[in-house]
Amino acid sequence: MADITVPLEKVRLRLEAVRSSLTPTEKKLATFILHHADTVIHHTISELARVAEVSIATVTRLAQSGGYSGYAQLRVLLAKDMALIPAAASGEELKVSDEVSVICDKLVTATTQSLQDTRAMINIDALLRAAEMIAGAGRIDIYGIGGSSTVAIDLRHKLLKLGFPAAAYADNDLMMISSTALKPGDLAIGISHTGRTEPVVAALSNAGQSGAQTLALTHDPLSPLAKNSALTINYSARTTVFSSDSMTGRMSQLMIADILYTVIGYSHFERAASFAQKADTQASKRRINT
Repeated sequence: MADITVPLEKVRLRLEAVRSSLTPTEKKLATFILHHADTVIHHTISELARVAEVSIATVTRLAQSGGYSGYAQLRVLLAKDMALIPAAASGEELKVSDEVSVICDKLVTATTQSLQDTRAMINIDALLRAAEMIAGAGRIDIYGIGGSSTVAIDLRHKLLKLGFPAAAYADNDLMMISSTALKPGDLAIGISHTGRTEPVVAALSNAGQSGAQTLALTHDPLSPLAKNSALTINYSARTTVFSSDSMTGRMSQLMIADILYTVIGYSHFERAASFAQKADTQASKRRINT
């Protein structure tokens, strides 16, 4: 099983992170636990299997898929996890009957909690390694499609502002051409919420075969993108009916991009500050004064 960077104590974050990689039955159980965590912590393994309508073996397999020794460890740590987070922080599921003001409140709460959860699960060592990979690369190509393409563009903008050679690609053919042209000393960054966007996975895999270093930014630590990357940074995202286009995941992606930008900037302060100042000076010349 691939490494899951989320701490064992963050049970709900671990289940959320691996959910898309589970079997259908395990996924059903994980969803049940996430939606009923406050009552699940009081269930024995047989009680949970009964109310979730799965087998006891499925409960055990899910616990092991999350990296736990068994259901007993998962339940104890889930209880501790629940005790550390105020009830209001978990938010509520969106409903079709919700008024616009309620939808606004729930989405803001979900996004805020996703950012806080992402901070809790960030692996600092992985973050520092990612910053070093970016700062030491001769060329940086970033791949992302759909909503992730906006994050790729944002990261490209930030790195260029610091003086690092970065490009962003959202076209399938251009991603393959780019990844083929990469060589040892270069870096390919793949961004995909699911970690299953085939062109992004293929480009990152191709870049690795070309000798380049590979870095992935994804919600799922067990995804094909993560498995085809030398280093993966994961983040949290609260699911909604429209989770594939959810702003919670996008904001978490953008926050990680901003953290990398800041860490790299301060680690290479003189160079970065000089480039950033020049970029800001040029930008100010193009602003229209009224």
